[in-house]
Amino acid sequence: MKYITPLVFFLTASFAFAGIAGFLTKEKVDWKFVQSVGGMRVSLRDSNLVVECDVSGTKQVTVKPTMVNSAMGVRELKHKRDGNTIYLTVVTSVLEKGITTSPQPVDLSAYAAGEYSVQYLDPNGTKHSIGKITVKPSGTR
Repeated sequence: MKYITPLVFFLTASFAFAGIAGFLTKEKVDWKFVQSVGGMRVSLRDSNLVVECDVSGTKQVTVKPTMVNSAMGVRELKHKRDGNTIYLTVVTSVLEKGITTSPQPVDLSAYAAGEYSVQYLDPNGTKHSIGKITVKPSGTR
């Protein structure tokens, strides 16, 4: 009987987080890590910020990868806007169902038209320039 409560808790947590291993291994990674797996590039497609980065280290985006990760994926791409700057941070975890090695596009449809600087924000607060994008007014291409 004394093992039923921990077992129920573990099973509930597993279903709630779609994988306890991924939840327990999530980590914000720094720019040095991003560079070691091939770099990062951004572009704009319609109203989506497309972030090219592959944490597996098997694809060169801006630099030649120096590290390979066979069981790591992008759990989340954190993003925040401060004025005309968009800050990105990659959160990794072990690969599990629903997680890929590249981040999903970021919807910018709610952003005002204009030019934005895109920077990578390390967990320690250090910023690294990635590029610039121009968000067009709604309804234009």
